[in-house]
Amino acid sequence: MNNYLSNWYPVKLLRENDGHKCLWKNLEGISFIDPFFSETVTRACSIKINNAQYKPTSDLKILTEWTGSIDSVEPAMFIFHISRCGSTLLSQALSLSDEHIVLSEVPFIDELLQLLTIDEWLVNTEYQQILKAAISIYGQKKNKKQKSLFIKTDSWHIYYLHLFRVLYPSVSFLFLYREPKAVLNSQYIKRGMHAIPGLIADHVLGIETNLSEYIDFDKHLINVLISYLFSFVNLIQTDANSFLANYSEGIENITSNVFQIIGEEIDELYRANINERRRYNAKYPDQPFVNDSLLRQTTDSTELKFLYIELEELRMMK
Repeated sequence: MNNYLSNWYPVKLLRENDGHKCLWKNLEGISFIDPFFSETVTRACSIKINNAQYKPTSDLKILTEWTGSIDSVEPAMFIFHISRCGSTLLSQALSLSDEHIVLSEVPFIDELLQLLTIDEWLVNTEYQQILKAAISIYGQKKNKKQKSLFIKTDSWHIYYLHLFRVLYPSVSFLFLYREPKAVLNSQYIKRGMHAIPGLIADHVLGIETNLSEYIDFDKHLINVLISYLFSFVNLIQTDANSFLANYSEGIENITSNVFQIIGEEIDELYRANINERRRYNAKYPDQPFVNDSLLRQTTDSTELKFLYIELEELRMMK
């Protein structure tokens, strides 16, 4: 590995008049075990070199030139999800192994993706290589044991499914979902970005812009979930290397299936560690787990019901 790149990662996209640059931080000694990668970046602020007056930046396009000799772990799986369906707990379970690098919703990757529409991404080979270079940098080995890279996307990255398949034709995709009413209930308690109209562009969410619905947060969220599940239904039927997982299966079974898909073994100690981790909140590891699906009733949607049933039928057939 080149010494000048070791432990350095692009963490923020900077817009400038002549294009885009990226801000770098040193993550030496920082393990990727936080529920979200943004928390990992925040922890890195305690490193002295990251508090220097000079902030290291580079041209975005130079990423492809800097990755040639990096000792990097190739992606083993991309985890796409509809949010509030156990994806954070799954990434936490996978991070229990020192053989894994787990990237959980990396802000820099999201900023990079949203530079282009999916149609633009599919024809822009220069930016495709920049994205692959960024993922390669994030997958740089921190120890000799690491051999599998897992990337949990933001939920709206379902919009970019075809791009990731073009870039990684043989890597496994996991589509993680949950009974819609439980997802809606969890979002009503505390809404994510995609559940608030206007925070994520409608075209990225796969929905039509309807200004009259912007005041109806519930309708917006139902439309988003319909878009997510519809994408899963279409992709799972045409992509042989994609797999479905339902929150109802339980984190131990889902993790075991992931290990089986990528050809790894899971031992009893690992299972015990998973069972211990699931006793706590996925996003707030110091807080006991509380079942959010039991707290209140939610809006119903016939279309969501049918899509969920169809996904369940497809999962049983796999």
